[in-house]
Amino acid sequence: MKKILLTAVIALMALPLFSQKNTGYYSVYERTIDINQNSLAFGLTEAQFDAIKDEAYANPDFLPGKIFQEDQLIKDDVPMRYNAYADEIEIKKNSSDENYSALIKDPNIFVKISKDIYVFVPYEGSNEKGGYFNVLSDGKIYDLYKKVNAVYREPQKARTSYERDTPPSFEKTTTYYLVKDGTFLEMPSGKSKILKMMNSKKDEIKSYIKQNNIDLDKEADLIKVVTYFDSLL
Repeated sequence: MKKILLTAVIALMALPLFSQKNTGYYSVYERTIDINQNSLAFGLTEAQFDAIKDEAYANPDFLPGKIFQEDQLIKDDVPMRYNAYADEIEIKKNSSDENYSALIKDPNIFVKISKDIYVFVPYEGSNEKGGYFNVLSDGKIYDLYKKVNAVYREPQKARTSYERDTPPSFEKTTTYYLVKDGTFLEMPSGKSKILKMMNSKKDEIKSYIKQNNIDLDKEADLIKVVTYFDSLL
């Protein structure tokens, strides 16, 4: 894959995948996630946390995934999921295992969870400030990335008799980015603003949208438009 295939060492938490002998890969780095500690971190009981924890994920289910270094598959059939609150890829040794860990945030690897590709992108050269992005299209000039972010909302007591208590929750937002040579351009909402980002081929894009009954509010259609735009360049 273009631009997202990088070289370096890989470290996986609590998964005994590799040794340095004959492979060039490093052994694992352990960091186990404790669900009980998670509930305490939010000041919630385990029952309260269990009621909302699935909201923190793009998909709460662990799905079969693949881990890549460059274009080489280095581990297959790893149960994984993306935690949009912690911005982490969580992994298990096997699907029946109750315990799970997290992949170290490193730009030198990418994963494919079911059909979704996730890459880690540093920010201003810092891994600590960087984050995971879901690659929706990988073009010759422009890529389309998606960022799902979950924010924890604390429970709120009703201030008057006309209001109700608000339970704790994770609120998710989705942002799309047009990416060129490592530069991220946040895609706005609204057809006219999106077309402005593709101004050099605006007439062709407008015709394509009309002929194909495209709805830019739908992710699948947005992917089609960006892919078509890239093909025109």
